[in-house]
Amino acid sequence: MILLCLALVLLLAAACVGAGFSRRAGADTVVYGAGGAAGVLAALAGLGQIAGGGEASVLHLPLGLPWTGAELRIDALSAPFLLIAGVGGVAASLFGHGYGRGHHGAALEPGRVLPAYPLFLAGMLLVLAAGDAFVFLAGWEFMSLGSWLLVLATHREAETPRAARVYLVMACLGTLALMLCFGLLAGTGGDYRFDTLRAAERG
Repeated sequence: MILLCLALVLLLAAACVGAGFSRRAGADTVVYGAGGAAGVLAALAGLGQIAGGGEASVLHLPLGLPWTGAELRIDALSAPFLLIAGVGGVAASLFGHGYGRGHHGAALEPGRVLPAYPLFLAGMLLVLAAGDAFVFLAGWEFMSLGSWLLVLATHREAETPRAARVYLVMACLGTLALMLCFGLLAGTGGDYRFDTLRAAERG
């Protein structure tokens, strides 16, 4: 769990660097390097849980809903996906660094890509490690908004604005559907932790 938290902190710091220093030389190297490092940390977190084969690793945070807080969880289900996402994050960071260098000054604007890319990765990791509905939806929104901003990175191309609008509408509909599902699963109990939802369904 410590490795996953380090990955998330690294990605949020990289997003700040991308937002504030995107026009400075070497900013892309810092952001994509942080993305790659976070991918390695996430992959190691997943691999460690798989190798350990023990109980789930859980972290409770004093955030989220007042009566439940927020929960991060790495278990037998999420660990393989964290491993896959981590390896994918490393590969995407290596590709993105070279691709961005090759298209610098063209239709692709680094100032639009560098803040959004680490936010997208952080959202994806939060979705996979969510232990309750609040963290899942927060991660889902980070991932959706980050990828929407990445779509808009080539906004000067004629078809991009329409594609971004369609994507945003679909992402909003997906969020509404998820909120409805979580509300139905929680029922009148109001406990949105996944452990509680699973226990209620079995009961």
